[in-house]
Amino acid sequence: MPSLAQPSPAAIARGADAAMAAAIDPKGAGAVVVIARGDTILYRKARGLAEVELGVSLAPDQSFRIASITKSFTAALLVQMAARGEVALDAPVVRYLADVPLDPRITLRQLLSHTAGVSETDAVPQPPFGNGEVPIAEQVRRIAARPLAFEPGTAQRYSNAGYILLAAVIEKVTGQSWDAAMRARLFAPLGLADTDYDRAGAIVPGRVSGYTSDKGVLRNAAPFNLSIPKTAGSLRSTVADLLRWMRALSQGKVVGTEGFVEMSTPALATVGVQERYGLGLYRWQIRGQDAIGHTGQIDGFASALFYLPDADATVVVLANSDSFDAQTLARRMAAIAIGKPYPLPHPGDARSEALAALAGRYGSDPATTRTLAVQDGKLMIGRPNRNSIPTILDSDGAIRFVPDELSYFRPVRDAAGTVIRLDYFAHGEGPALPLARQP
Repeated sequence: MPSLAQPSPAAIARGADAAMAAAIDPKGAGAVVVIARGDTILYRKARGLAEVELGVSLAPDQSFRIASITKSFTAALLVQMAARGEVALDAPVVRYLADVPLDPRITLRQLLSHTAGVSETDAVPQPPFGNGEVPIAEQVRRIAARPLAFEPGTAQRYSNAGYILLAAVIEKVTGQSWDAAMRARLFAPLGLADTDYDRAGAIVPGRVSGYTSDKGVLRNAAPFNLSIPKTAGSLRSTVADLLRWMRALSQGKVVGTEGFVEMSTPALATVGVQERYGLGLYRWQIRGQDAIGHTGQIDGFASALFYLPDADATVVVLANSDSFDAQTLARRMAAIAIGKPYPLPHPGDARSEALAALAGRYGSDPATTRTLAVQDGKLMIGRPNRNSIPTILDSDGAIRFVPDELSYFRPVRDAAGTVIRLDYFAHGEGPALPLARQP
């Protein structure tokens, strides 16, 4: 149940407008945002361009590729099929794909939760797929030939290949193509008229163009064959349909209440609290509240779909640039929706002496070590064997990334004012990870 203290729609609009203005260039690729409480839409706005070359503005009802949010549909379909007795989630995949040489220990549940050990990389280099429709059988053949990345059930590593195997299971069991099964069992019953397999040749009213950013220069995204990711990331949708989808899913209208709990329960308790994954859904923490959903990124597009059970709030962000950080904007919108907004970055003291006082190496091992340095008057932060990235010293004293990604460092000083430690707040959340300054 939502808590009693809820921000007003006017307060949400003010915060959301400010967050969108800070994140989106109105003359470049942009994003559409929806914030809802229950079934009531509190905020719905677009900023930026749908067609940069023609100067066509984005509109809230336009269609975007949703990339890996597709996985929430795939998982829900399999959980629904399990409830009907058509499949068993804990059964080995080879029960349904008997002619595929997969490890017999791999189960449907493990594929859904990224714990099967299915590798993303071919053991022997394979020729690239062409531009035509890529057969599932050929993809499955390649995936089955790969050695496992780890023993099934012992770890969790994101795997698009595992979800492509699920497409083969859906087709084998239902006797339909994966997208036809989704239309018949999910899209049509829920009235998701603008959600479908995004076939490149189809004429789709309102479908926006996709872009990317190359060293700050906006470019058209490279052509991408959407038949490759299939059930891992080939759907298109709108913010209205995704709101309807999350409402139906979270209210038990797709897989039942117990099914939604199963989907949103992390598969492995040992995985860090920031990125826990169940069956087709992540479970995050935002301002002390659970957030359930998925994100997506594919050539030209980025997306995020969040549901906060305690506030009964839903946030949808669809962007037409693969360089856009949809998850950060969605986190900001979710925090605004519950009345606990993250502060927007405001550059503070940029004097050379202020920046120089922060320069140094922090952390105790390669995984945590960060190096702050001043380069051409800018404060840069780097990790071992990675390129340095720009930061700013915020007016509140925090060190924030450019562009904004919510995560930040807060310098800790001794009595003499010398920085002795950086406290790192991942995704803007505690508890802080302390990084001691090295001698």
